Amino acid sequence: MNRLLLSAAGAVALLSVAFMASSPAQAWADKCRNNVDAQIDDEYRIYFHTSGNELSEEAIRRIDRAHSIASARDVKQICIVGQASKEGNAKRNANLAYGRAEAVANQFVARGWRRDQIVVRSKGESWGFMTDWLTDDSGADRRVDVTFSY
Repeated sequence: MNRLLLSAAGAVALLSVAFMASSPAQAWADKCRNNVDAQIDDEYRIYFHTSGNELSEEAIRRIDRAHSIASARDVKQICIVGQASKEGNAKRNANLAYGRAEAVANQFVARGWRRDQIVVRSKGESWGFMTDWLTDDSGADRRVDVTFSY
C-alpha cells in the first residue's frame, strides 16, 4: 500500500513539473522575470536629462536598435524599467521614472508592438554605482532599461 501511495505521489509530482514546463510563462512574464537577457546591455539603456522624460535623438536611435533586435529575435515581451536620480523628492522621482518608462513604451507601440506585450515598471530612485550617502544627480541613474522576454 505504501509503495502504491509513493508511486501515485511521484506521478503527481512529475505531472506537475511537466505542466509547469509546458504552460505559458505569462505569470512570470507579467513581471519580467523570465528574462533571457538578464544582463542589461548598455545599448538598450535610454538616458534622460534631469527632471525630464523627453526622448533625445540618441534615445530614439537606441529604441530603434532595441526594436530591430527584438523583432529579429522573436521576442514575446518587452520589459521597460524606469529610474530617476536621487535628487529631489522620492515620490516625485518614482513618478518621473514611471513616466520615462511610459515614454519608451509608447515608442515601441508606435513601432507596432501591442501594449499587452510591454511591461512598464518604475524602480524610482536609482542608486546605481553610487553609495548611500551620495544624493547628487547622476546621469547614469536617469535612465530606462529595456530587456526582452522570450
